[in-house]
Amino acid sequence: MERIDLHTHTLASDGSDTPAAVVQQAAALGLRAVAVTDHDTFAGLPEALAAGQRCGIEVVPGVELSTVWGGEEVHLLGYFMDTGNAALRALMTRATDERNARNETMVQRLHDAGYPITMDDLHAAFPGQTVLGRGKAFYVPRYNIPLEDSIRALRAAGGVPVVAHIFKYRFDDAQRAAMLAAAADAGALGVEVRYTTYTPEQTEIAQALAARFGLAPSGGSDYHGLRKPDIALGSGRGGLRVPYAYLAGLKALAGHECV
Repeated sequence: MERIDLHTHTLASDGSDTPAAVVQQAAALGLRAVAVTDHDTFAGLPEALAAGQRCGIEVVPGVELSTVWGGEEVHLLGYFMDTGNAALRALMTRATDERNARNETMVQRLHDAGYPITMDDLHAAFPGQTVLGRGKAFYVPRYNIPLEDSIRALRAAGGVPVVAHIFKYRFDDAQRAAMLAAAADAGALGVEVRYTTYTPEQTEIAQALAARFGLAPSGGSDYHGLRKPDIALGSGRGGLRVPYAYLAGLKALAGHECV
């Protein structure tokens, strides 16, 4: 089976590796294709695409958007979108600006409570967001674009929206199905059916949900380099295998010729 990885992160967002290093590693591992899907930014894509040309590996331009549905943060992957699309960029800029303002508010609350901390210190000083988690004293609710709006923006930019890691959200079975139904109604085209942390049973459930809602299968490791050292590129925690056929299906939905 020709393997791929359609969910990776670089230094452009919260990964530890440069975009070129991720692509080079994917090529060295024998992957046929790799997608760079940094959080809410396209900044790493030019470097990744250039590295793909040098290394002889297919690089899929992607992004991971933080959205909200049913009061829960839901992540949406996008592939093959026009990265110059003004409306999509405006949506992403708004989300980033809102989050920057949120972070500054939390830092100010910490200062007011006697914690002389900067944004650069946050993760080191409070591992796991102990004092910044939901319901904690210094927590400020995170702003996200509604899931349906993000899907429509990606589709309008020629992209293929794929709902990410559906078992990471605090949904029961009925809520998960309702979220996917809403995503499909808004124009989502795929769902991750293979992912690093899925159990075999969850993979089967995800495949059944994909079929139920007419969503194409996708999959990836969610590689972050040293930021998540237990997750390897292409294989997750060792057992992940994502076939090239998944990418072929997404390319067909995007109107790209599969070679």
